Amino acid sequence: MPQIFPMNWMLITILIVILLIMIMIMTFFMKSFKVNNLTNFKKINNLLFKW
Repeated sequence: MPQIFPMNWMLITILIVILLIMIMIMTFFMKSFKVNNLTNFKKINNLLFKW
């Protein structure tokens, strides 16, 4: 049991960090490209799916 908890906490923290980074990238793209939100969202989705 003691070995499972640290791994779970590590995974949870990594997921939270990834979510924060994604939110930062989304806000950055929305602010940088002052075009329609839908077009920006499609561009970001295309970039994500390419990765």
